[in-house]
Amino acid sequence: MRTNLPYVYAAILDVLGYRQRLEEDRNKASLDFKDELHRALQSLNTFNEATYSYQAISDTIILTCSDRDNFIEFLQVLKEIMIAFLKENLFIRGGVAYSQHFKSGQITYSHAIAKAHEIESNMALYPRIVVDHNIIEMFKSSNDISDLINSNLVCILNSAYFINILDEYNWREVYLCARKLYEHDKEFLLKHEVEFSKHDWLIVTS
Repeated sequence: MRTNLPYVYAAILDVLGYRQRLEEDRNKASLDFKDELHRALQSLNTFNEATYSYQAISDTIILTCSDRDNFIEFLQVLKEIMIAFLKENLFIRGGVAYSQHFKSGQITYSHAIAKAHEIESNMALYPRIVVDHNIIEMFKSSNDISDLINSNLVCILNSAYFINILDEYNWREVYLCARKLYEHDKEFLLKHEVEFSKHDWLIVTS
């Protein structure tokens, strides 16, 4: 029996406030949220399908990268996706892992996806994409860690590594998008401390 499956980088992304936005559409008899999701997901169509694959189901997006040497590029992809959603007034959070993965037709068997989901559920908490510390350790044991550091794509806070979406060129745009999203949610946030903390965390860490 074959047990040696290929390894991939996998990311699980969760759209925050999904039920709230569905409720807004229902109350307004609109499809605004659907249209925002559609536009945000268009960012995925520009990536090389030979290396990256994705599927979107309800409020969850699953992405995988089959090339071990493309991790920094994979982080850049995830950064661009997070900004694309922010531009559409949507927060996402996620987890990234590296492990065995098998997909054939409708069947998916993946330790990588399971681990990424665990990280997203237990560690991400806020609008950020957390990277498994084992990936960082893997880079530390190779000669590639300097490339990862120089990419400026990973931050660390309280021993958690997560993707840095800010750079010298986009910080103002990201700020304005975050402010627009806060203004959109402001009335709702007055009654919901957990949801408010997500906005507060982004402001503090930025």
